[in-house]
Formats: sequence, C-alpha cells, structure tokens
Amino acid sequence: MTNIKEGDTVQLLCEAKLESGELCYNNDAQNPLELIVGDGKFFTPVENALQNMTEGETKILTLEPDDAFGPHIDDLIIKVPKSVFNTEVTLEIGSRIKIDTPTGKSFIGTILTMDDMSITLDMNHLLAGKRLIIKITVLSVHQTTNPPQ
Repeated sequence: MTNIKEGDTVQLLCEAKLESGELCYNNDAQNPLELIVGDGKFFTPVENALQNMTEGETKILTLEPDDAFGPHIDDLIIKVPKSVFNTEVTLEIGSRIKIDTPTGKSFIGTILTMDDMSITLDMNHLLAGKRLIIKITVLSVHQTTNPPQ
C-alpha cells in the first residue's frame, strides 16, 4: 500500500464528537467524505494527519476550537428588532433562524432570548468554541500523477 501524500484524493469515514461524547457528524461507506489532501478545504490538522496514512488506517485527533470552527466570539451576540422577522415564522428560544441582509448575504443565528420588541441572536457557528474529537478512517486513496508544485 502506498502512503497518502499531498495532492492525493482520499475517501474517508469521519466521525466528530464533542468532549462530552455527543455526536456532531458521522458518515458511512456509502457516503464517504472525499477531499484532496493539502487543498485546504478541510481542517488543517486532519489534512496533515492524513499524510503518510494508508487505506484502512484509522486515526483519532483532538481539534482545539481554533483548528475547527474558531472561538466563540461575544461580539457575534446581537440584539435585533422583532419587526425585522417574518411574522409567519414561529420564533422560539433555541431555534436557528436565517437572516437575509440588504446586500444579499444570509446568516444563521440561534435565538437566545426574546421579548415583545427584540430578539437576541448568537451568530456564532454552533460548534464555535468547542473542542472536537475527530476519528478518520481512510477508505481509498487515488494517487496524484502530477503533485502540486
């Protein structure tokens, strides 16, 4: 078996859990995660760990928040007027809600509190500030014939 190197395409089983054991992500062999090693489209520590692994090999990694979804940023907790929300949508504490901006961008936030006039939203990613335990298993490796320069 050949070792994985930068530029190779790999198919993976991937399981992500919080330190509490709560499952955040899991796939199966029918729906493998596919990535190009070193492409920078997945967590850098995972891409680095894949280097020199072989088909069938498994590794478990602990990702600190900065290596995963980033720190929880208090400035991303915002208070907005209730009037900006569609009145047909049921608003509940803990619900995730999409916010469209005038520039055409959309953001997702979690409702933290509500009163008659306003809603407090946490615009951080749900996993921001969390340490993740990632288990990867290499299902297949497609070697690159011309590695990136």
